[in-house]
Amino acid sequence: MVNILNRISVVFAALSVKEYLFAKSARSFRPLKGKPKHALVSPLGDGRDGLLNFGNLMLTIILALSSTCLFAQKVTYDEWQNLTTSGKLPPECKLQHSNNNLDLVKYKGRYYLAFRTAPTHFASKKSVIYIVSSADLDTWKYESEIAPKRDLREPRFAVYRDTLNLYFFTAGTGLFSFDPHEVLICRSTGDGHWTQPESVHLDGFVPWRLRERKDTLYLSAYYGKNLYNNKHQSNLRLFYSTDAKQWNPISKEPQVDILSAEEGEFIFDKSGNLFATVRLEGTGALICSADATALNTWKKVRLKSKFDSALLFGHDDEIYLVSRRNIDGDIDKVKNRTNETRGRARNLIRYSITRKVTSLYKFNKNDLSVSLVTDFPGTGDNAYAGITKIDDNNYVLMNYSSNIHGKKKNWIRGQLGKTYIYWTKLHFEPNK
Repeated sequence: MVNILNRISVVFAALSVKEYLFAKSARSFRPLKGKPKHALVSPLGDGRDGLLNFGNLMLTIILALSSTCLFAQKVTYDEWQNLTTSGKLPPECKLQHSNNNLDLVKYKGRYYLAFRTAPTHFASKKSVIYIVSSADLDTWKYESEIAPKRDLREPRFAVYRDTLNLYFFTAGTGLFSFDPHEVLICRSTGDGHWTQPESVHLDGFVPWRLRERKDTLYLSAYYGKNLYNNKHQSNLRLFYSTDAKQWNPISKEPQVDILSAEEGEFIFDKSGNLFATVRLEGTGALICSADATALNTWKKVRLKSKFDSALLFGHDDEIYLVSRRNIDGDIDKVKNRTNETRGRARNLIRYSITRKVTSLYKFNKNDLSVSLVTDFPGTGDNAYAGITKIDDNNYVLMNYSSNIHGKKKNWIRGQLGKTYIYWTKLHFEPNK
């Protein structure tokens, strides 16, 4: 009888925890300043509706009756530090108003950071990508810079066959245009020297993520020409390479051909299965998976939420997602629309004038869903993260944002204003 009462009490505890964690806006924990930040990964879903439907109730009861404790992993992070105002970047880095797109990797005992600096978030011929490195995250050494007098974005590191590669793409110079030109690669030759950028012959594509599997390098990229008009040819696909320079599609057909599909973030689990998120500009997102034996065939679940600038990383064969979260909720707000183009445009206008934050989610492999873990400090223009492992349970996480200690602002104000690069250390509670 006592055991039954204990289990019933766990059911009500689970319901209370779900209501607390996920009702209304799925707010994160807000501890005192200066203390490690804590969050719990809930197995009960994201609770965006704010009410427990019958399915969630049954799931809660099943979980509670199968154990007398809630399954959760504690995640903590240190106070975020502003790298761009720290005075620790080398003097060769001439920072401009907007410091954003970045990537981070650990290679031969050093941390390598690549980031874009420009007058604003938008396209500019003054855009520069700097590459710096550090052995201790405190003293940073200048490595190289890329300044082709046109816009450039999406720096992506890939360590392949003991060589450090950096990919990026060049674009136009019109302030509000999105006009991808070339995808290029440069390589570290050691002691702060890098090769000159050279094309990998994927003109018009935008590189998003590179991962290695079974000594083959994979690249997700989407065709970005005419992305914001009716001439866009949706083509998001996986490419593969065995030399990091020559790329071939894994299949004749694209992996995603839905209108405005972009930012195909992906990762492999320990079994070699693929999991991915895809941004659908103006309408939402896809959460995808592919079996290790059929990487060209993606299963897709469509959502009205949007995961901008997505970053997936693995911990103990679990998958986590870092991305921009729309505080206004789902992006697809226009109901019963008869004109898809106008509907998307209205969604994007509303999206631009609402607030954003960078968030950590748990990626649920079984049902292709995500659960909000916590929000990180951020406002205005934010979210383009890079992460690399320190040891089994600790990671360095970098991101950009408008001033996290300043007045809260919407996305477009942040895009036109000053942004900074911040970093923290992310800690997972060791498994016992």
